[in-house]
Amino acid sequence: MESFQEGFSSFITGFSIILLIAVVIWMIGLVVLLFRELFSPTRLDLRGYLYKVWRMLIVSVECTIYGTVVIAPVMMYVTEEYLRYGMITVAAVILTVISLYIRRQTGGWGRSGMFRIRRHK
Repeated sequence: MESFQEGFSSFITGFSIILLIAVVIWMIGLVVLLFRELFSPTRLDLRGYLYKVWRMLIVSVECTIYGTVVIAPVMMYVTEEYLRYGMITVAAVILTVISLYIRRQTGGWGRSGMFRIRRHK
């Protein structure tokens, strides 16, 4: 029973590590985006800025998920922490399948390349 508890705990930790890394990457991207908007010669368009923030969130989550699928197995064999990085890999594969399913359902591979957001003019 203890090994099941340890495995499940590592599985949940894998999800939290992936999402925490995605949030950190998103925050770094937000700082860069904020400075780009502050020092641009045009006026701040709030709707356009929020659209860029949303796209930055989607890109950071997807890049983290796809990158973890590649990096976690390498880290598993380098550090020999098989349970931890194995569960992170499983969590990344599950999140990748969910992300690809959502992209397929929303037509996310269209012209824009991201999840389509209807812009009202």
